[in-house]
Amino acid sequence: MMRTNEAAPISTPTFPTFEEVSTLRVALEGEVVTPSDATYDELRAVWNADAADRPALIVRPRSAVDVSRAVRFARARGLRLTVRGGGHSPAGFSTLEGGLVIDTRLMKSIVVNPATRRVRLESGLTWGEVARFLQPYDLAITAGDVPSVGVAGLTQGGGVGWFVRKHGLAVDRLRAVELVTATGEILRATDTENRELFWGVRGGGANFGVITALEFEAHPGGLVTGGVIAFDGTNARHLFGEYARLAKTAPDDLSTQGILMAAPPLPFLPAEMIGKPLFIVALCHSGDVAEGERLVQAFRAMGQPLFDMTGVVPYAELVNSPLYVQAGELGMRHFVRSHFVKAVDDAFLDSLVNATTNVFNPGTVVQLRVLGGEIARIPTSSTAFSHREAQGLLMIEHLCPLDVPAAAATEALAATEAVWNALLPFSQGLYANFLGRGEEARAKLAFRAEIYDRLARLKDRLDPDNVFSRNANVKPLSPAWLR
Repeated sequence: MMRTNEAAPISTPTFPTFEEVSTLRVALEGEVVTPSDATYDELRAVWNADAADRPALIVRPRSAVDVSRAVRFARARGLRLTVRGGGHSPAGFSTLEGGLVIDTRLMKSIVVNPATRRVRLESGLTWGEVARFLQPYDLAITAGDVPSVGVAGLTQGGGVGWFVRKHGLAVDRLRAVELVTATGEILRATDTENRELFWGVRGGGANFGVITALEFEAHPGGLVTGGVIAFDGTNARHLFGEYARLAKTAPDDLSTQGILMAAPPLPFLPAEMIGKPLFIVALCHSGDVAEGERLVQAFRAMGQPLFDMTGVVPYAELVNSPLYVQAGELGMRHFVRSHFVKAVDDAFLDSLVNATTNVFNPGTVVQLRVLGGEIARIPTSSTAFSHREAQGLLMIEHLCPLDVPAAAATEALAATEAVWNALLPFSQGLYANFLGRGEEARAKLAFRAEIYDRLARLKDRLDPDNVFSRNANVKPLSPAWLR
């Protein structure tokens, strides 16, 4: 384990000289990319194209030691820094203007012990890659539903995924992390070593350092019954109501989403449906195949399906299916707002459909997940994730291409805000991983008050200068200028 006695000083920001960048390149096993390099524009791109920042440097480490050197390099020059794995932060936290981005995507080692189901992952992996690797062992780790989402970023925020009702959050399967702190120290945290840090990284976001490796206890994976069923979304209130009723009463083996969106130009959709409301039920059942088919049939009976792409498939095939791959592609601007829902009841669903109907446009996507099950059974105090008892998780999104007129982008943002504001009375905090652009001031809502205070004390000890601030930020108790 690498230890350092003194932190690199925090300086007035200075742009690194050619000589300094050259010295850093020599010191690293990985790569250093500058704006003059041919790969710079490709590497700086993130999922939300509304975040078009131009970092001063992109460091691509191959080890925890590389990460440590990058952190100390940034601190010594007063450069702000952030971490990029999958790059899926709706808020654009995976990049920043004029600072240093630590891009972990060259760190992709993965080791599994099938006998103990322990899996060690480096932080540059995506959940789609992990699912593929574990499939031959009939194992999986509950995680996000888009394959290009990064392992470390999703986990630190909690990790709501396809097995959330059966196996809980990704953090509930986490058994250890390796992390580089703001001083460049490399720490390991478990239930017995650096216990408070281990508690904090499980839901407290990227506030305490750069995670370089994670160890999980996998659960059975293998075959699942899942996919998507689509309906004409004109009668959205009926469909949301039936979806919620079935999802809330389903066994924990089934995790679902109900999605209202503008129908995209898909070859298997009638031409007259394009741009009109489409209601999709996305689901994953892990357990007895006959029981899974029975549950899927109940959702089919919600209406006359326009298409039905469900079946018994390997979990890795479900996660890496074309629809979810497409959801993770780059090049679109995403205007996102979200919150947990106290109760998925008639009053909430009435308000949801009324608000959405008023602003429905070609970029509308409204995603509702019914929660419960294992996520709610685990004590809130066991991790920093704060909203286990919420009945649902709602995300409202309007997306548009980069080249749309400014007025259209403004309209898309306004539509997102309108739906979100109408549903605030039903909210219960927010999911840190879904924090949107310009929502930094709302980050505190991701945590219960007592959990936030505990995280702030941990922040005070590990990162008193708030080096790691590009996240759902927990601020140190004592600002640097007071110390």
